[in-house]
Amino acid sequence: MIVRASTDPGDLDRLGIDLDDPAAVATEGRVWLTKLWSRTDVREALSLASPTLAARVEQLLDRDPAVTASADLRRAVLSAAGYLMRWQRRATPFGLFAGVTAAAVGPAAASVGQDHRAVVRVDADWLTALVDQLEQHPPLLQRLTVVADTAGMVRDGRFVVAGRADASAGTPGPLREVSVRYTRPVQAVLAAAAAPVRVESLVPRVAAAFPTTPPAKVAALVDALIAQRILLTSLRAPMTAVDGLAHLVEVLRAVDAAELADIAPMLSQLEKIREQLADHNTCPDQRQAAAFRASAAAHMDSLATTAGHVLAADVRLGSHITLPENVVEEAQQAASVLLRLTTKPFGTQAWLDYHARFRVRYGPGALVPVRDLVAGSGLGYPAGYLGGPRTRPTWRALTERDAALLAMIQQAAADQADEIDLSDADVDTLTVGEHTDLVAPQRVELGVVLDAASTGEIDRGRFRLWVTAVPRAYTSMAGRFTYLLDPTDRRRLAATYAAPGGDDVVAVQLSYPPRRPHNENVVRIPRLLPDVVCLSEHHDGDTIRLDDLAVTADAEQMYLIQSSTGRRVVPRIPHALDTSVQSPPLARFLAEVADARSAVFGPFDFGAARTLPHTPRIRYRRTVLAAARWILTAADVATDAGWQAGLESWRRRWRVPARVVLRDGELRLPLELDQRLDRTLLRGRLEKSGRLELQEDVPSQAPGWIGRPAELLIPMTTAAPQPRPVPTTAPPGPVHRPGSSRLLHARLTGDPAHFDDLLVCHLPALVDELSRLGLRRWWAHRHRDHPDGDQHLAIVVDLTTPDRYAPTAAKVATFAAGLHQRGLPADIALVPYAQQPGRYGEGPALAAAELVFAADTQAAIAQIATARACGVPAQALAAASMAQLAAAFAPDPATGYRALLACLPQQTGPLDRSTAALARHLSDPAGGFSRLRGLPGGQRIVEAWHERDAALAAYHHNLTGQRDPSTVLRSLLHGHHRRALDLAPETEKTTGRLARAAALRRLAPSAAQ
Repeated sequence: MIVRASTDPGDLDRLGIDLDDPAAVATEGRVWLTKLWSRTDVREALSLASPTLAARVEQLLDRDPAVTASADLRRAVLSAAGYLMRWQRRATPFGLFAGVTAAAVGPAAASVGQDHRAVVRVDADWLTALVDQLEQHPPLLQRLTVVADTAGMVRDGRFVVAGRADASAGTPGPLREVSVRYTRPVQAVLAAAAAPVRVESLVPRVAAAFPTTPPAKVAALVDALIAQRILLTSLRAPMTAVDGLAHLVEVLRAVDAAELADIAPMLSQLEKIREQLADHNTCPDQRQAAAFRASAAAHMDSLATTAGHVLAADVRLGSHITLPENVVEEAQQAASVLLRLTTKPFGTQAWLDYHARFRVRYGPGALVPVRDLVAGSGLGYPAGYLGGPRTRPTWRALTERDAALLAMIQQAAADQADEIDLSDADVDTLTVGEHTDLVAPQRVELGVVLDAASTGEIDRGRFRLWVTAVPRAYTSMAGRFTYLLDPTDRRRLAATYAAPGGDDVVAVQLSYPPRRPHNENVVRIPRLLPDVVCLSEHHDGDTIRLDDLAVTADAEQMYLIQSSTGRRVVPRIPHALDTSVQSPPLARFLAEVADARSAVFGPFDFGAARTLPHTPRIRYRRTVLAAARWILTAADVATDAGWQAGLESWRRRWRVPARVVLRDGELRLPLELDQRLDRTLLRGRLEKSGRLELQEDVPSQAPGWIGRPAELLIPMTTAAPQPRPVPTTAPPGPVHRPGSSRLLHARLTGDPAHFDDLLVCHLPALVDELSRLGLRRWWAHRHRDHPDGDQHLAIVVDLTTPDRYAPTAAKVATFAAGLHQRGLPADIALVPYAQQPGRYGEGPALAAAELVFAADTQAAIAQIATARACGVPAQALAAASMAQLAAAFAPDPATGYRALLACLPQQTGPLDRSTAALARHLSDPAGGFSRLRGLPGGQRIVEAWHERDAALAAYHHNLTGQRDPSTVLRSLLHGHHRRALDLAPETEKTTGRLARAAALRRLAPSAAQ
């Protein structure tokens, strides 16, 4: 496990003046700031954290107090005090304020000294600005290698890559793209630069393909593509290079850049900076280390100018920490219960919709290249992605979980209780769905504060954990600090990212530049896994390329596949940078799609209660899953008695403790509301935003075991990973478009209560007319594109030739007009039809499957007609039909029945006995289905079943050479239910139980006799 802890020296002076008193600020405030700035450790820490503040403090202290504006001094004092509060109260690494170390498992012990080791690197903004300069040097460019952006896409005649914010930009800004016309010369350049190639070789190679084009013009094209970052030079280090400066120096040395007169001095300076930083990072003396930093920063300022930092620092704690197994076990229990309590046990709504759209568009088993899938011609990105559709606004129904949790919160309020202590029964009540069905993420991390008065108390089990961080399962808060760890600890951490299982699954490290260059400071992670997927980076070829990645799906899951090997790919992002805004959407897509339908691991979700002005602490056993939380608005403290009185009144009313954490966007600031300075900081933030979230802080005695604010980061992997075999895959089938295809696909949208009327009473007449126009076969089924969408009746007409499409479409339109006159659903649309070889097989097997669809449609129509004629439950007929379908789609009936039992899950609950008995009787093949033939229209059903049996046998024969036919049975059964009954999942579950009952009866010894 990783320990993050403050490096607070323990003797920092607290600011005790009234900042609203100008006289006190001018005298006591200046004295405090002067004393503070006289401390080398404070000066160095604040200078690294905020060079701008450091420069302002220097100016103010050098200036005559008589001419110093009180407001300027107040701002500087307040900012400096805020940084000191962070140093004293937070464990999150930032500059020299906090550091990390690894903790071993053993009897509790914690020894933290002052011999922390700061490790500095050049700041990402500075390095980006410097590389930008170097890439404008033509003679140097000739010596460099370049590679085409691997994440580039071709769209509408242009080659498009993701744009990045400028160096020193405060935010990544809106999504932007850079593009160039996809001309033949551009295609030639990109093809030649698919692997790293020297520019001096690239230009003549491309020029040779265009002999009439002057080489200078080709060179200008290459230069322009480099300037647009469509071609990436070897100067830009991939994110797997922890030290970007070292990479830059090595590249310049490798291309003999010292031979270039105007580059040689810069290279010499860079080598000097590199040496100074290396000396700094191994220097035990902190004063000497500070001198190295100052000298390196001065050299850096002479080479490139940036608005802020030139150095980025991390700290390895000088400490020895061990913690017992019971702490780890408690964290594991907390992670397990958080997973149980997720409100998204099968993925987010955006991914549920995307999965459904994938299955409709391509079909299960279709292996779709990632580039094609996310393109505008594919499905694009899921809702809520940068560049994707906005999340659909929907009315949020109050769920049973919401009602139960709101009742618990209300009871706590009535009892004036500060916390809800969840029992196992409460956890069951708050669990959404059947938790045994969810697929857990294979790896997660949990951040906790260990609340214990001493190490002895920890050993005795007298401790609490407070959950403080729950990163997304595919990201990691621990990976960023890997390079600070000892080799043994580094290997242990790296092992947690590996994928479980055999050779059919591979975990890959996802490496990509963030949308904002400054964030490279926190995403440069050494190579932790043997396999890496690089996006928009200059790679060395030893990576899995984007073109080798594809997506497939089955009924429950989505999978990322390496096309060349067939392995399932599990991407890992070894850092915790936000993926929704700060990262390219393609990187987020790759990270999420592999586990899109797995349970979402995250903080405790309050659901509908999240907007309440107060939510109490939520505890399970010894772990606080969620601290108490309050919403503070400007109106809450707007009283005639003044702001301070208003705050105190609000605190009394809502029982707000003194120790809280202010949460405002990404800001986390611990406050002590009994302190004047803290209230001043709170007031400033509230006046700026109008609304703040305050969260209960851990008790003041919580870090007693270590003597400073500290957090634990604990990586965990599933104890028994669930097997996830990849479905049999095939390339996506052809799309038959309206007007030019032999397959006409019509959608009749309307009240599904009338679909039986259409199937039994009206479609047969249309089919008779179409038979004279070249109809070969037809089939139909009920469908809707997503759970909230309208149902429609899908009708597919297979014609002899494409030229019969137009007259057939005209007949269909006339048919719809007739339906309209009769008051029946008539909203018809002709839409593309995508065949699904991934689900049903390829070539002859797919053709045979379509014969099954047609025969099954006739069987369903006959069953509906009989049910309407004599009042026999249609569900019993459908269940018997499904049992017979399974029997025919197998080498022998018994094998088919067993296959049905294997693919339809066993369900529990009440089942109508008479309907079950009827399904068993109607499925009895004795006497040529004599019981079924005794019903009105029963003979027609038997004949339709016989025709379907023949089609199923032919399909089984054609499919056997491609895959195990039993893998398709579930789809065939589902298809029959959509034709014969409806789309309700609960109805289909019941029908499946009836079909199982029929199959079990046929397998019983008495039935066999």
